[in-house]
Amino acid sequence: MNSAAGKGTVYHISPLRLWLVPGIFLILPVGMFLLVFGDPESGTPDTRRLAIYMGIFFVALAVVMYLILRYTRLVLSAEGVKLYQFGYKLETGWDNVAYLYDEGFGSQGLVLHRPMDCPGARTLSRARNVAVEGVNFYSDEQIRLIAAHRFIPIDAFAYWLKHGRLRDDLNRRVPALNTGVK
Repeated sequence: MNSAAGKGTVYHISPLRLWLVPGIFLILPVGMFLLVFGDPESGTPDTRRLAIYMGIFFVALAVVMYLILRYTRLVLSAEGVKLYQFGYKLETGWDNVAYLYDEGFGSQGLVLHRPMDCPGARTLSRARNVAVEGVNFYSDEQIRLIAAHRFIPIDAFAYWLKHGRLRDDLNRRVPALNTGVK
């Protein structure tokens, strides 16, 4: 989280989320190198060369994933709130924020009075039904709000709601927010 004069307060995703995926891609080449290079008698030159190339690939993938995750940020300024995600940006003024949707782990967001009129709201709306192994990223209520362009998901920043100043910053900018209660 940073505070830049005139730019507002910038929140990045939680440290665990920031390092989890890149960390996995960094652990893979380490394990591979230990298997291939740990025993001087094991592996052929071709196997070792392949391990080096795959290691370089996984390290590059970790760097790319880190940069994508680092790009994700929530900016609170005098004008309003902006969420920058890879592929879209959501933004609205403070007068449009109705309440903080806080239904537990992974279910935080800002519910809006009026729909957002930005390309990012349409992009998020098209992806609202994304699921992994049959489990949706969003609850039915969140899906309904996203379809109406009235939801800014901030679950990636939930760490700062609990361990930082995000909740206080939201309450300060929207005193009637009544965070935690719908």
